[in-house]
Amino acid sequence: MKNSLNKTARWSALVVTMGVMSLVSAQSQAAINWPGGTGDPNKKSKNYKKGYKQGQQDCVKNPKDCRVLLEDVVANPGWGETEPNDHMAVADRLKLNRFYKGNSLDRFDQDWYYVGTTKPNQNLIINFLGDQVDYTTTDGWIVEVRDRNGNVIASFDSTTSGGGNVYRNGDNEEDAVDPSEPILAKTPLSNAKIMLTTLGNAGRYYISVKSNDDAGTQRAYHISAMISESDQISPNPDTNFFDTETEINDTQEMADPLRSNVHMFGTFGRKMVKWFVPPEDNVEWVYPGCDPADIQSILDHAPPGQGDCSCDVENTPAGTCVAIPKNDGGGAWEYAYDYDNDWFEYRSEGNEQLHFEMCAKGSCDFARVHLRIIYVNDSVVLINGPIQPGWSYDFGVTGPGTYFIELSPEPVDGPQVDPDTGVHTVDDLTGPYNFLLRSTKLPPHGN
Repeated sequence: MKNSLNKTARWSALVVTMGVMSLVSAQSQAAINWPGGTGDPNKKSKNYKKGYKQGQQDCVKNPKDCRVLLEDVVANPGWGETEPNDHMAVADRLKLNRFYKGNSLDRFDQDWYYVGTTKPNQNLIINFLGDQVDYTTTDGWIVEVRDRNGNVIASFDSTTSGGGNVYRNGDNEEDAVDPSEPILAKTPLSNAKIMLTTLGNAGRYYISVKSNDDAGTQRAYHISAMISESDQISPNPDTNFFDTETEINDTQEMADPLRSNVHMFGTFGRKMVKWFVPPEDNVEWVYPGCDPADIQSILDHAPPGQGDCSCDVENTPAGTCVAIPKNDGGGAWEYAYDYDNDWFEYRSEGNEQLHFEMCAKGSCDFARVHLRIIYVNDSVVLINGPIQPGWSYDFGVTGPGTYFIELSPEPVDGPQVDPDTGVHTVDDLTGPYNFLLRSTKLPPHGN
């Protein structure tokens, strides 16, 4: 795409020379130090050159103190998105320090962009403006920053929080910094919405822009990205924000591992089971394994010389005959639900307090679930009872080893087994759930 950028005359030479194209600072108010900056301007002495170089470095650290502002650092809008770019697979590259123009067709339109970082813990600074008709009206969008896998690591409302975070000489006549300089009106870039995120790992990151409900529909916007150093030195291992169960985990041997203080998400399911209950007056008794439609089966399972599978239940030893429904119908099918039992395991070094929270990260649709926590090494049952969404348990463990957590349907109040059908009567348990197990590493002090 053809670049139609208009270069800013004021301070442009200083900006290019200093290399501050990726820096915006609104923190330091220290005076800029220019050692050796006095004397004959036509004779650039060693001290002068040294002082000028030092001044450049000072301005890189504190561009605002040199009156190098956002509108001096970022070029005027002149680049644009390419549609469709509604997914990370077709995201547009954001060339750093350049404003790109985009638009939101409707509330479902998403615009995706990407930038790259070369080392851990760099700052991503996003500057956001509205339409060229009114740059300062930035509200109406949601801006999200995602990692290379699409996980959201930051989300911002595009609405500005104030009247601008940079100044121009002569925004108001009474505020003129230097009366000898021309009075310049505050530019639209002074009111840009600035969003800063520190990116933990080096690599590619994605920026998505979507309308906040209908507020941004059929409107244009401008967006730019800049990278700067954060001075953050904390390590950033490649880890998940949460974890999920893996099916099948219905037995203790298939339990999913837990990490301390990492939210686990899962889903309770159920399946229909059925069996045929024939009426007593509509069955026939046959020899086990005998198929009336298979002559070889009759020869193998019926008495010698008998041409069918019929079994005289009254004149044969008990257990010799089996009942099957007659072909003319009768009888009935019985149905029941078989619910999930989800198992998890946590390894502890022992002698610590544990904290368990149910549905702490999101809502759960069920009223209660049965929680059982056991210590397998010596078959100790720590918790065995119902827990409701929002409830939590604190308990201590002494021995090192594996602790198992089972979540299952809670039996209803009253009989646990229907006396007529033999079906277990439990609460309906379906839908998503979440829980958290926190290892405090603090020893219990109970007697």
